[in-house]
Amino acid sequence: MMKNLIRRVIKEEVKNKIESQIDKLGLLQFMKISKMSFAKIFSVVGMDFLTNKIMIQFIKDVVDENGSFSVYDINEDPIQYNKAGDEYRDISYFGRKFVAVDVYNENNNLGNFHVRYEDMGDDKLMEVFDFIMDVYEDGKLDNV
Repeated sequence: MMKNLIRRVIKEEVKNKIESQIDKLGLLQFMKISKMSFAKIFSVVGMDFLTNKIMIQFIKDVVDENGSFSVYDINEDPIQYNKAGDEYRDISYFGRKFVAVDVYNENNNLGNFHVRYEDMGDDKLMEVFDFIMDVYEDGKLDNV
């Protein structure tokens, strides 16, 4: 009984310390300093800690560190943004403040538009965050 209580207290202290350091340093810097993977960090703190603010800052920090990049630079497929009528819209470029969304139909490229990370819906932001985290952890941005 006492061992379980001690474990729970220690786990809560570790969780609080990790959360405090992520708030202070940002997720990217914390991952580098701690040499912990995203999966390991959030197995301790839980996914409820992952806010839009943390995700957006992580994306911006990765882009700051590696430069803006396109999915084509890293041999990845675009992320589907949405479909409107006969238009398809895919996220193909990641900048410091926004993504570029390519618009096309079956016959033509119709151009693109920008969407700020802060203006994305929660689900799309999570999808972009997951994509950036995967390519970052896989080292695909090392040669961009």
